[in-house]
Amino acid sequence: TTTTTTTTALNAGRIQPPSTAGGITSNLISQLAVIALKLRLKDQTQVECDVTMDPVQFLRGNVGPVTVKGRGWRSSLNLTCRAIEATVETCELDFGRILAKQKIVLTKEANGKALIAMTGTDFGNFITHPLLRPPRASGKGQLVFLKDGAFVDAQRNAIRFFGDYEGQKWKFSLQRGTTPGNAVVQAELQEDAASSATTSVAETRPEDVMVLTSELSELVATFFNQMEFELDGTFLKFDDLMITSKGQEPSVMLALKIRVVKFPSAGIEF
Repeated sequence: TTTTTTTTALNAGRIQPPSTAGGITSNLISQLAVIALKLRLKDQTQVECDVTMDPVQFLRGNVGPVTVKGRGWRSSLNLTCRAIEATVETCELDFGRILAKQKIVLTKEANGKALIAMTGTDFGNFITHPLLRPPRASGKGQLVFLKDGAFVDAQRNAIRFFGDYEGQKWKFSLQRGTTPGNAVVQAELQEDAASSATTSVAETRPEDVMVLTSELSELVATFFNQMEFELDGTFLKFDDLMITSKGQEPSVMLALKIRVVKFPSAGIEF
């Protein structure tokens, strides 16, 4: 019989004794996962872990599917989201080390999918996170994403955010493409940046603006479509996006492919 255990942040403060002969239960794995996540989050309003354990697969050292759900997550480096749900189909675990060290130990990387809901503020935190390096254009300058001003435009089905390139402020509009995994971006030079720009908008030749607009649009679209973001052993790769107006404010739903090599180490900031 397949069993599923759900552990929340409310009842995970203390690990309960395992009840199987081998010492490993789905409840133990679930509790260890929740505790590990809570220790690495600065703030959260919900952390849950659902572990399904099939007896046949269990004898081979496998459990799954494993689903982690959460709300109101904030990391130590201010990576935030409104909600998250991530599922891997199979986890191959080292049961001996789990019992000895009371922590999740993978013997093989686990693959799955995640869905993350972000407000405009969350997205601004994401694109300016220290571990996320903006793309470099062919020019001499570096594109720098800006935290302030990011917002979800539910009417136009887009997430809008800003960046600075060679002293000029640009607005970017990120939208779902015609096929999943093929997001499109439209860049637009901001007129209000002229006073602080190295080269003012008024002084920039229209043909140069057109060329740079096309280049930055393609550059940022490629950046998101090919992005793989690592959080100390967990790799997140962009798959698709959707805009929703549900909830207190509009949000962007990011569908991601996930690859878990190991659980984040204690004391590692992300």
